[in-house]
Amino acid sequence: MKKLRRKFYLWLQKRQGREAEQFTVHGVQVHIPVTADFNIRYLLARGRPYEAPEARLIKAHLPRGSDVIELGGCMGVISAVIRDRVGPEARHIVVEADAGLAQICMVNAEAGAEAGKTQVVVAAVDYSGAKTVSFASGKNAHVGHLAAEGEDGAAVPTTTLSALAAQIGEGPFSVVCDIEGAEIAMFENEAALMDRVQVIILETHPKFYDGGAEAEAKLLALLESYGMTLVARDDNVVCLLRLKPTP
Repeated sequence: MKKLRRKFYLWLQKRQGREAEQFTVHGVQVHIPVTADFNIRYLLARGRPYEAPEARLIKAHLPRGSDVIELGGCMGVISAVIRDRVGPEARHIVVEADAGLAQICMVNAEAGAEAGKTQVVVAAVDYSGAKTVSFASGKNAHVGHLAAEGEDGAAVPTTTLSALAAQIGEGPFSVVCDIEGAEIAMFENEAALMDRVQVIILETHPKFYDGGAEAEAKLLALLESYGMTLVARDDNVVCLLRLKPTP
């Protein structure tokens, strides 16, 4: 019933000549085409909360000028918030496994950036060693994930945080991450890289973890063992900062 109500609302907007592709979200302008996921367009059209915890923590804790690796770009709403926060000169690499979403994401991610400072990589974060993995889109644009055994999915190239960091070059960077449970394997496999990471804004997914809340607690303890300090939590989104310089 909710799905039908949302579709009817958007249809009515179109009939009344008020169908929009430009929205103001978290103080930034984003472009979401009429062909995009109707659930997201409905939320934006109604002015409903959209990725609000991530946006609040980004605005509060992401330093201006920080280079950023963003994992799970979706349609680029959070990407636009990141660019607005870090300024036009910072490097911003966004990973999105769905090629269709990546095209939309790029429009929003590069708005306000200097030429060449934004890159959207069509890939999935994976540490199996495979060159490609099966990626399932899920029931809406927010829940794409590595396909489980027997689940339908599309083959996409793989990448790692280290490979992305190499494209940024040397020096510190920040990580904004929402990859539907794949974050545990990523942080377990990237110990050698972590001394470069200054800020982590991470949506955790205890419902996807083997062990649930206990697994989430172990993940946060692992990040703290890398010298990060948990400074804020907003729902399932956490922010960790490196408060002391790396020796």
